[in-house]
Amino acid sequence: DKLKDSVYLYTKEVYLWHGVIPSYAQFNPRGYSGATDLESATNVLNAIKALQPLDRYSFVVSKEQSDGLQTGASKDFGFLVQAASADYAYPIDSVYWYVNYVLKNSNAGLAGVKRGWYISKINGTALGYNQNSVNLLNNTFFGTTSSATFEFTKSDGTTTSMNLTTSSYVANSVLFDTVYASTTGQNIGYLVFHQFLGQPSRTELAKSFAKFQAAGVNELIVDLRLNHGGSTDTQDTLANLIAPNSANNQKMYTYIYNDSLQAGKFPLLKNKFGLANAPSNIFAPAQNVVNFHKAGSLNLSRVVMITSRETASASELLINNLRPYMTVKLVGDTTYGKPVGFFPIDIYNLSIYPISFKTVNSQNNGDYYTGFAPDKVQADGVNKNWGDINEPSLYSSLSYLITGSYGRFANADAEGKRQLAIQKEFAPLNMKISNNRFSGQFIEKKLR
Repeated sequence: DKLKDSVYLYTKEVYLWHGVIPSYAQFNPRGYSGATDLESATNVLNAIKALQPLDRYSFVVSKEQSDGLQTGASKDFGFLVQAASADYAYPIDSVYWYVNYVLKNSNAGLAGVKRGWYISKINGTALGYNQNSVNLLNNTFFGTTSSATFEFTKSDGTTTSMNLTTSSYVANSVLFDTVYASTTGQNIGYLVFHQFLGQPSRTELAKSFAKFQAAGVNELIVDLRLNHGGSTDTQDTLANLIAPNSANNQKMYTYIYNDSLQAGKFPLLKNKFGLANAPSNIFAPAQNVVNFHKAGSLNLSRVVMITSRETASASELLINNLRPYMTVKLVGDTTYGKPVGFFPIDIYNLSIYPISFKTVNSQNNGDYYTGFAPDKVQADGVNKNWGDINEPSLYSSLSYLITGSYGRFANADAEGKRQLAIQKEFAPLNMKISNNRFSGQFIEKKLR
């Protein structure tokens, strides 16, 4: 019961929309039960979420999982899949579950699994585009399974069978980086950034941008199509590396907390986070402004971001923060729509993440709950590995930077149109897989 009370009381204090939460007596948190502490806490928080239609985001995890969001510590197979078709025209009768990313230090990464392969079978059971296959995939990737035999079909049509196990490893954030040299003298950096972890991500970004600087990069593509968000501190780092010199010392964004926190009413947080001697205006907007501090030697006037429905939170924060200072073009699909965030509050062996702030950029823009629409609608060519210039979204991005238009390269354009049309049809089942991944922007175990 103390756990349920704590979830209610902390959320009541920090929740961005705290006014929708009724009194303790009316809400009665002890009336929400579950088979485990995690389930009980989740049921309390979900009941609060139900009071605010805008909240698709608040959640509860184990403290171990929460720590992993910052350190990259993971224990899983190290890859995930999404449905796509190899057909070039209707009817669509060849739908496969393609590998959309692989983390290099995982068992799958070390075994050589590649994006663009697709799973033919799991433990001898053939996969199709149906609910039974989704159930098998979810049970395999997110259940208690610790090993499985996967039959993959590679990009060249050959097959390979691998017995893979869940293993403990540190996830990488940069899935791929390279530089393309155009015939018009442009050096175009391409970065596939998968998640905004804590310090490990910032270390990887430093390495990638040092590579770009050494190669004389003067144009940039940042691929955020699979990036669900993460640390706002890491967003700050990436924004400072991308932003032009003219943004230095200018406002990047502001954290906005609820009116009660802004008024200095936070007794629980004072005890929890050692804020007993903190000034009463610690949560006031004026005290929560983040400025640009330009890093690195790139001085770009524009950047292309590859996006999808999975591009969320800290990824959208990056887009929103850069727009007042440079041209930001989006290629792909409309982003998820999450202009709010949280900080973890540890309760016993759990961490709760109730929405506790929103952000606005230097032009006071921030309510992008429906996401950012792309400048060029384009498909995710999941049947291509990272860096393949025939992958539709990468092709359109390169074409824009080199020619000023998103181009019509016969193979990429035809494939992109076909994949985009059927991508919409696959979205419902794909969301049942991708929704199991974390989505959010959080402040790293400290309060500003």
